[in-house]
Amino acid sequence: MNALRLCALVLALIWLPFLLVSQSATDTAQILPALTVRDIRFERTGYTVWKADTLPLQGSLSLADRLLWEAPLTVRANAPGTLATLSVRGAGPSRTPVFWNGLNLQSPMNGVVDASLIPTWSGDRLEVRYGGQSAALSSGAMGGSILIESDVWADNAGFSGWLGSALGSFRRNEINSGLGYSGKKIATQVRATWQKADNDFPFRNTTQIGQPDVYQVNNFLQKTDVQQFNRLKINEKNILKTAAWHQQAFREIPPAMTEARSETWQRDRANRAVLTWENAPNTRSYWLTRVAWLDEFIAFRLLGQTDTSRSRTLLASTTYTSTHPHHLTWKAGLQATLQTAQVDGYADTSRWFSQRRAAAFAMAERQWRKARISLLVRQELAEGTAVPFTGSIGGQFRAGRVGAGRFHVSRNFNLPTLNDRHWRTLGNSALLSEKGYSADAGWHFQRKGFSTELSVFQLIVDNWILWQPGMDGQFRPGNLRKVWSRGVEWNGHWQWQSDDWRWKMSGRYQFTKATNVAIYSGEAGALHRELPYTPKHTGGLTLSVLKGRLSGAYLHQFTGHRFVTSDNATVVRGFSIGNLLVRHEFSFQKKNASRGVQLTLDARLENVWNTPYQVLAYRPMPGRAGRVGIEIRF
Repeated sequence: MNALRLCALVLALIWLPFLLVSQSATDTAQILPALTVRDIRFERTGYTVWKADTLPLQGSLSLADRLLWEAPLTVRANAPGTLATLSVRGAGPSRTPVFWNGLNLQSPMNGVVDASLIPTWSGDRLEVRYGGQSAALSSGAMGGSILIESDVWADNAGFSGWLGSALGSFRRNEINSGLGYSGKKIATQVRATWQKADNDFPFRNTTQIGQPDVYQVNNFLQKTDVQQFNRLKINEKNILKTAAWHQQAFREIPPAMTEARSETWQRDRANRAVLTWENAPNTRSYWLTRVAWLDEFIAFRLLGQTDTSRSRTLLASTTYTSTHPHHLTWKAGLQATLQTAQVDGYADTSRWFSQRRAAAFAMAERQWRKARISLLVRQELAEGTAVPFTGSIGGQFRAGRVGAGRFHVSRNFNLPTLNDRHWRTLGNSALLSEKGYSADAGWHFQRKGFSTELSVFQLIVDNWILWQPGMDGQFRPGNLRKVWSRGVEWNGHWQWQSDDWRWKMSGRYQFTKATNVAIYSGEAGALHRELPYTPKHTGGLTLSVLKGRLSGAYLHQFTGHRFVTSDNATVVRGFSIGNLLVRHEFSFQKKNASRGVQLTLDARLENVWNTPYQVLAYRPMPGRAGRVGIEIRF
């Protein structure tokens, strides 16, 4: 889709909401007063949480790149723009869900989220919550979860918008645009991004004779994302919100260094929508009801054959939260999910295979002057059969000037995916749910301008589902292993000011050891070995500076060596890369005027030190690359 079509699509999406705005702009209804109960998120009590800082970025950046740069978890990327999966604390991609505005983006077919397809926008809230969360978030949240909340509502009433463009290395082009309106009763915004890149970067192919310098081939990318948001304040007690997201992507898949070039590509199309109703009967109670719909299509071409798959998910949930005297808060809810898929690889290519789930959950938290404890329980049914009962307990407490402590213990589960159960002749409908426990504890210390936290954790997953070749060489899924992951995490932040310059330095380090502690079938040599592509050592360092309208940041991350196979016979070397970001804003505003135009110039240098590295074996990543952009905002 070219730039003209993208702009036309943006205008089409915003026209209808603005018609509604024009009919309501003169409404004299009062703004809904802030209610403390809306801000209660006590299901996070006891967790370690990484929150992304604001970086000098313009437009959108893929979730895979953002998390790879700052290293709060493990990113497994094949190549720029191609499949990138996420893993927290060695749990693996199918046990690390990503939530967009409360909507779980895990594929019902394989349970994985492709982080390279998820855009993150400047100003959106991005955080990684560590530890098992099945009681709060349902199936899959065993090692941790990633949450993205779109911050789209303007502080000032009226119209606002922006248009931006960027050029980069390897024939990279981007266009970003958005338009919104914020009033007393109605607010609406649409934003869109279009990206294209050849990604034909040079690299040294160390697997060929003479280790020649070559260029990456078959790595073209074109992607379009359009997101639209509405908020209607019906009255002082009721708010309706909608969020919709349309995405199209075409990606060529480059060969590994040991492979010959072939015509391999993937086409993705997705439509996602969420309707949320917030009802606050009084200042001590709050209803949140949500209905969501996902429709996703994938076409994959390999060796002259194209396979297609399509999935649909319908989700409905309602929760009630109430606060009471004596600092007691409780929450209860119901959730229903219907997942369906039609896949060329299933036993019947014309049939829609499905999984129905229903859940009931309850949470409570008691607060004291220096401490609080929360308890969560959840019972879920899948296809009418009870899955493991889950629960968690978490606590936090202050200890005067020496800091604050926290702890969290949870029981978790993960259901088999539709691929696991229904793949033609290979799927196993008798697979058991994965189950296990997680526990972590930490200590946080903070003084003016400085904070640090140290945590220890462990995670046990039994009935680990793994696709493994049998005697006939065909891969089949089975509950083959028991995995134990344990480790230590540290992070620190330091802020200071020198004249007009404001500085901030953040650092983090994680040691993770994830091993197989039981093998029920398959490779005996994998017992007590480390999991593939799970580094023991990862870390990151960020240095940012701000002076007036000029901002900059340097991000450096380190990933240790990783084993390629279950027997740990092959290793991918560790790597260390840096990225430099700079942005300057220019404001054009008449004297005594409340509004104006803002021009932003930004530049970034990726892989500053031109480090040759691979995230996955024989899958080269680009060396030094640049990008410059301009944005006009009103």
